[in-house]
Amino acid sequence: MKRQRTSIIVDSIKKQKLPLVIFGAGIVGEVMYNACKDAGIEVQCFCDNNANKANTLKCGIEVAHTPSLKKKLGNAVFLISSADIKEVTSQLDRLGFRKWHDCGFLLKGFDLSKHEYSAPLDFAEYAVSTCILCHDSYLNPEKLFMRSVDIIITERCSLKCKDCSNLMQYYMKPSDCSTDDIMKTIDQFLVLVDEVNEFRIIGGEPFMNKEWPEIIEKLNGEKKVRKVVIYTNGTISPSVDNLDCLSNKKVLVLITDYGKLSRNIAKMSGLFDRNGIAYYVQKAHGWTNCSSITPHQRAVEEQCRVFEECCARNTYTLSDGKLFRCPFAANAARLHALPDFKGDYVSLGLRRGTENALKSKKLKIRVFIYDKSYLDSCEYCNGRVFGAPEIAPAIQTKQPIGYKVYPWGK
Repeated sequence: MKRQRTSIIVDSIKKQKLPLVIFGAGIVGEVMYNACKDAGIEVQCFCDNNANKANTLKCGIEVAHTPSLKKKLGNAVFLISSADIKEVTSQLDRLGFRKWHDCGFLLKGFDLSKHEYSAPLDFAEYAVSTCILCHDSYLNPEKLFMRSVDIIITERCSLKCKDCSNLMQYYMKPSDCSTDDIMKTIDQFLVLVDEVNEFRIIGGEPFMNKEWPEIIEKLNGEKKVRKVVIYTNGTISPSVDNLDCLSNKKVLVLITDYGKLSRNIAKMSGLFDRNGIAYYVQKAHGWTNCSSITPHQRAVEEQCRVFEECCARNTYTLSDGKLFRCPFAANAARLHALPDFKGDYVSLGLRRGTENALKSKKLKIRVFIYDKSYLDSCEYCNGRVFGAPEIAPAIQTKQPIGYKVYPWGK
């Protein structure tokens, strides 16, 4: 059936003789380009919402800024290589493009090893499988599926970057999150969702919480969790005694390379290589001016625009038994650096253990995921627009940055 669907769509694309555009100039886009090449489909260009990628080359062909496509092409067929298929299809519809295909018809069963990519093969395979799963779940919406969920396990960090988008620079007395509370939050959350493609373990620096192996083991054992990704800054190498949970096939360690600051990358890489632990080192990039916590006095229409253009609006984050839309909102709430906007999170606890209470909470999460047009928290954020001017990453501050504290819990 899969081969038949692929053949039908490929033949249809060829017969339409319209320009073919791959939406998303990332690693999945690279794989899609090679799959098209193998299928005898000519790709006109890539497109991407990141203005910084516009007018560059990907796989030897142009990357166009998505908003400019209507003037350039008039009509086209799009192959979506972005996991955020709902947002992509809505954007294409607003631009007047109605012809698109999900990634699965070409990438399911595609042998990635036949080609080379700008990232390691295991990372490319991870990205492709994530994209396929997100597209399948969007096209079959009976399940409550989450592509990616961050879980904060510590406020402590071995760096103190003044522009950290997760707001670590504001914590005066950072501490580890209670492991018991983390385990309870995971249990509460997994009762309410059907599947999570990846749990992303974040801080701060996750390896500063000495109980991180217990949290990883917990997630490794959850059937609803497909992948566990640990985000580390390359400063702290885990001890040999704690490596068993990292060698699980679910686990991927993503190491951000901050140059001299990431003093233990070589040690970690050697340790992971010797113990069969999947990891990927990526240079720090994409930092923008989005870390200040300041009210902007925006009108509702402007808030909606900030939310719509934000590249982090689907970076769901678990913190203190609540589900937030992004790490900014989650950490600003932890810091009490903004008012208690109750519509900006979903408390996970069930006051009653009935089936109706469970259904009601699931519906609340679904509305929170799919129907939000803005957050009140956006008022306090500069916004994280695709293609915003980049700033130097990881500039250190000697002291925590001060901020206004708002009353909570009253």
